[in-house]
Amino acid sequence: MKKYAEKAIKAAKIMAISAAFVYFLGDTGGAAEAVGESIQRCIDIVIPSLFAMMIVSSMITTSGMTALMPRCFGRLSRLVFGIEGSELPVFTFGMIAGYPVGVKMLCEECSCGRLDKRRAELLSGLCFGAGPAFIFGCISRQLYSSRNAGLVILISTISANIILALLLSVPLRRTAGARSVPRRVSISADMLTDCVLRSGRAMADICIMIAAFAAANAALARTGATAAAGELLGKLTDLDRIRGEVLVAAFLDVTNISKLPCGDWLLLPYISALTAFGGVCVLCQLRALTAGKLSMKYFIIMRSAAAVLSFFICRLIMPFFMTGEVTEVMLPRISSAGNSSPVPSVMLIIMTVMLILEFGGKSSLQHTKSC
Repeated sequence: MKKYAEKAIKAAKIMAISAAFVYFLGDTGGAAEAVGESIQRCIDIVIPSLFAMMIVSSMITTSGMTALMPRCFGRLSRLVFGIEGSELPVFTFGMIAGYPVGVKMLCEECSCGRLDKRRAELLSGLCFGAGPAFIFGCISRQLYSSRNAGLVILISTISANIILALLLSVPLRRTAGARSVPRRVSISADMLTDCVLRSGRAMADICIMIAAFAAANAALARTGATAAAGELLGKLTDLDRIRGEVLVAAFLDVTNISKLPCGDWLLLPYISALTAFGGVCVLCQLRALTAGKLSMKYFIIMRSAAAVLSFFICRLIMPFFMTGEVTEVMLPRISSAGNSSPVPSVMLIIMTVMLILEFGGKSSLQHTKSC
């Protein structure tokens, strides 16, 4: 039975690749347009939000700066989360620096012999999160024109990671490394150059993967697969087909969140869940960055759980932030009424006085004639 299943999967892969070849051969314009838009997204969003963080994170791990964590913080993180003191910077930095940064730091720790493979696979699902540039720049500013939306997403995703870390504290304590590798902090100009070059290659891998997924999204959209999936999602979540279609595209590539309608706060929990998960494209980026050294099984399970947690946390805290948004929307209307020009009112008073005087003059004239 297993043999037949493997053959069926292999045949499905061959058919999918053949269908993609035929489609892109016939619709070169649509594929080129999608790839061009994805490259523009990389230039506008991905590279500005990630490149500097990739360099800094690479410098932190390569130089051995993770060993500088005070022992009191190490004891506290070991007690609460089961995370060693040297792993705490990777955990905290990975949640806020950008999607591939945490996993990239774990791979570098493994390459230096300071981290076990099994433990790195467990930590990979925790040391993960979108960067502030993506959350506040792409989502908060473009979709909501409000910083509160970004704060809701950031709080939801970080809270989901912390809850997962608490739940995984027992297996993390069991896989704690008994060996102690000596650490020496060393920073040099050659190290900086090497980190910049390696980060540049990593960014190239990420952007190429985004462009490939943009072409795949275009193919799915043209064939109606995305529309069908969006309609099904809309029926399950009481959303319309267009919003469901964009959410499906964002599930494949999280940067497609920027295509959602602006100002719809009801979509924020879904956006928070997608941000916590990262999307299929990010999974492929991580696979390329790790070069297959780490299994993605634990990662996918933990990020799926984080997406569910982030969805409900966002729904729980969103009303507190929306209250301020309602006030901010109403304030300009009040101030605009208070700051209106007095000229129309003055002109209205003058015209009223002129009409009264004119009417009074005519009445006096008629009264004189009658006498």
